[in-house]
Amino acid sequence: MKPFQYKKPDSVYVQSVSTSHGTESTQVSFHSSDIRPEHMAASDPLVYAEAMYEAANEHLNGDEWREVMNEVFPSEVRPYGSQPTSPQIALMADRSVTFDPRQTYNGRTVAKGSAVAGSLITMEAPEVGILVSARVSILDHHVQFGFTANSMAQTGDKVLSDLELTLAGKIAESLEGQPSVSKVYAGALSGTPAAQAEDFLDILATHLDTYWGRDVSEFGVLIPVALRPMLNRAAQRAGLGDIDDLVGTRVQVYSGADRGVFLVPKGFAMLSFREDKDGDVWRLELTRNSSTLSWDLEVSAVVDVMATAMVEAKLDGSDWETTTVVLPIIKQIVLSDAP
Repeated sequence: MKPFQYKKPDSVYVQSVSTSHGTESTQVSFHSSDIRPEHMAASDPLVYAEAMYEAANEHLNGDEWREVMNEVFPSEVRPYGSQPTSPQIALMADRSVTFDPRQTYNGRTVAKGSAVAGSLITMEAPEVGILVSARVSILDHHVQFGFTANSMAQTGDKVLSDLELTLAGKIAESLEGQPSVSKVYAGALSGTPAAQAEDFLDILATHLDTYWGRDVSEFGVLIPVALRPMLNRAAQRAGLGDIDDLVGTRVQVYSGADRGVFLVPKGFAMLSFREDKDGDVWRLELTRNSSTLSWDLEVSAVVDVMATAMVEAKLDGSDWETTTVVLPIIKQIVLSDAP
């Protein structure tokens, strides 16, 4: 056949893919030669997209993900339609807390009181949950030149890494401004990575509230992704494996806007993931987008951040009058000067 003279397609084959949630997509392919689908596996967009879907679904909705979800913050997976489990921790000693000024029954305005020993610290469910959703489009012309198992593995790792950063970023966004979060400004880091890492560790130690945890290992640390290279370099210089070893606890990085560093006590805060009707935490859908000639892999989950701690406190100057107040259990450290 001469260049630019093409034969009219005279053969066709049909491919279908079904997801675990019942969605089914069908693709019809036309060719000008007698070709079988299995001969095109290394350059077939549907084969690539289906393999990506199956790998992501097996990881996110399998035992592996549930085993590691507690590494940073205590987490639960609750059945479909149920409410988050509220952690309740007994308060064994008096604790002075500062809370929003309010008036008592006789009109007195109070700003400080002591938590009642023996009362329970309870976590309130947030008014708004977080829907984490991400999508990757697998364009036909990116795959039709061929692919390998290694390239697929690299793509899969990148997709899961981006999803992890997105989820952590939404958690950081949810924490900012909550009643139980107190914000401090620690000033910008400067100098070499080693010097910055030393200053960073000093800042964590300075602002660690030992009432909620005796050491940094009892806290989850949430940091912007921009700090990760600096801390990893400092860990290498110290002969350590990674930033977790350097800091002394699990460090989770997040993407998006820089909201500072969050110190979250593991014994009080919790993430509550919702199962769907099929018993899966993560919903994955693989659909055909004919307008862009691509397969769209969509991943989503719903999580509630249980981080608003409430306790009964005695009003200042009264031995019997109490009110429910918010405990400042989470520290948000902004690495810049105060505005």
